Amino acid sequence: MRTKRYKRVSWLPAVWLGLVLLLAACGQTPTAPSLNPTPRPGLQDTLSAVEALRATATPAPARTEVTATVVVAPTPTTVPQPPITSAQTEAPPVSPGSVAQPSATPTLKGTPEKVDRFSELRILKNAYDALVRHLYKEVDSVGLLTIGLEELSRITGIPAPSPIFGQDADKNWEIYSAAFSKMLDDAKDFRYPKNQIAYRIVNVMAESIGDEHTYFLEASGYQNRQDLLSGNNSSVGYGVIVTPQDNKAYITRVVSGGPADKVGIKPGDQLLQYDDLKIDAKNWAAIRDAKENETHRFTLARMTDARPIVVNITKRRYNLPTVEFQLLNGHIGYIAIRDFFMNVADETDRAMTELRKQGADSWVLDVRENPGGVNAELVIGRFVSNGEVTGYTIDRRRRDPVKVSSDLISGLNKGKPFSPQLPLVLLMNEGSASSSEILALAIRDFQLGPLIGVKTSGALGHTSAFPLGDGTAISVTVDVYESRNGLRLNGVGVSPDIEIKMSVQDLVTGRDPQLKAGMDYLEKVLAKKQP
Repeated sequence: MRTKRYKRVSWLPAVWLGLVLLLAACGQTPTAPSLNPTPRPGLQDTLSAVEALRATATPAPARTEVTATVVVAPTPTTVPQPPITSAQTEAPPVSPGSVAQPSATPTLKGTPEKVDRFSELRILKNAYDALVRHLYKEVDSVGLLTIGLEELSRITGIPAPSPIFGQDADKNWEIYSAAFSKMLDDAKDFRYPKNQIAYRIVNVMAESIGDEHTYFLEASGYQNRQDLLSGNNSSVGYGVIVTPQDNKAYITRVVSGGPADKVGIKPGDQLLQYDDLKIDAKNWAAIRDAKENETHRFTLARMTDARPIVVNITKRRYNLPTVEFQLLNGHIGYIAIRDFFMNVADETDRAMTELRKQGADSWVLDVRENPGGVNAELVIGRFVSNGEVTGYTIDRRRRDPVKVSSDLISGLNKGKPFSPQLPLVLLMNEGSASSSEILALAIRDFQLGPLIGVKTSGALGHTSAFPLGDGTAISVTVDVYESRNGLRLNGVGVSPDIEIKMSVQDLVTGRDPQLKAGMDYLEKVLAKKQP
C-alpha cells in the first residue's frame, strides 16, 4: 500500500495554534479558550485563511514529487485565562515558511521587465503536466489551455486567439505555446515582473479544476510545506488567523507564544486598520505581504474597550503546537488537535496519558479549524485496533485500503490503542479538513461517539506538490478518500450528528456553544453509568 499523507485545507497553507481554556462553572456556557477551540461562525467566503499573516520566505529548491498538506484556523476570548498545557516536543530546527493556501491572484511582485517567454512557458508546462498527468480525475486539457490564453489576454490586452485543439494533450500544449508566443509578439514591448505571467495563469488553471487543494504555491508556501513534512513545526508570521465576515475582518485565532499573542491581541478582535490601510473583508490579506522582522501597526476594535486598540507587531518566527489539552469540569479531557503534523499521534497519546493521570474519564476531541496534514491513521490508532481498514484512497487507476496503525515513536501505548476506551465526542466545523475529516469519519464508522458542530470542509484527498522549476510549485489532489462505509465526501463534507452553529456574537464574546454541547453530552453519558 502506498503511504498516504492527507492534505489539510483550507488553502493556504498550515498552522497556528495555541489555546487557553477558561473553565466554566457547571451548567454555564464555557468561554472560548483564548486560543480556544471555537470555530468560525458560519463563514462563507473565508479564504481558507490560515496564517493569513504570513510572509514570503526563501525560495524552495526544486524537488521531485513531494506529498504535502494545507491549512487554516479560528478562536475568541474576553477575559484573562490560565495557560493551557501544550503537548509539544522540542522544536525542530527553524526554516523559513508560510502555510500555503490558494489566493485569488498571486500578489504581483518585482519590477516590470522584458518578458522571458521561455522561462514563463517552462513554468506553465510543468504545471500543465502535473494537472494533466496526476490529478485524481481526468482533466480537460483544451479547457485548461483556453483559460490560460484568456488570462494572458487579460494581462496583455491582446485578444485571445481560438486555436483548434485536438485530443492529444502533448500536441495541444504545442499549439498553446505557439499561440502564447504570438500574443506576446503582438504585445510588442510588453513588460511584466519576471515569471508573474506564468504564476497568474497557473493560478487560474488550478482554480478551474474546482478542487480546494489544487492550487498554485508561491515559493514561501512550498518551502513551508516541505518544512512541515520534515517535522519542522515553525513558521514566520504574526501568529494570528484572520476570517472575513459581514464585510469585516476578525482575528479568530491567536497562536500561543506568537508575536500577536505577546502584544495582547485576542481572538474576537476586529482588524480595523493595518498601518494606514483601512481593512475590510476584501483587502485584509494585504497583511500577508510583510517581510520577516518588519514591524507594522495594527488598529483593532475589542468588545470590552470603548476605544480602538493600537499595537505594533513584528513579523517573526515562532513554533506551532500540534496538540493542546486541558482538564475541564475536573474530569473531561479536552484535546485540541491543531494540525496533523508528523508528531500528531505521539502528541495526542501524550495528552491522553497526562489527562488520564489528572482524572479524565471522557474525551472532547477538537479538530475545528484543523486543516489536516499527515498521519490520520496513526491518530485513529489511539482509539481503534491496529490493521482495521478505515477507508480507501482512489485515483484514476486504483483503489487502495487505508489501515489503522498504532505505531508510535515511543511510549507505553506503542502498538496498541489507548486504554481504557472512554466516552468521547468530536467537535468539528467548516474549517475541519482532510485528516480532520478522516478522523471524524472513523469515529462515526467505528461508533466511538457523536460528531458535534457543523459540516466540514469537504477536502478529503491526498495532495502532492509538484515543483515548477523556480522555487514555486503546484499542489495537486492526486487521490480522494472513500470512507469505510463507502462514502465519498470530497467536495461535500462530513455532516455532524449534532448540529450546533456558532454566531458572530459567540465569536466576539468568547462563548463556545459547541464545546458546551459536547460537555453536556458527556455529562449525561457518564451520569447513566453511575450505579
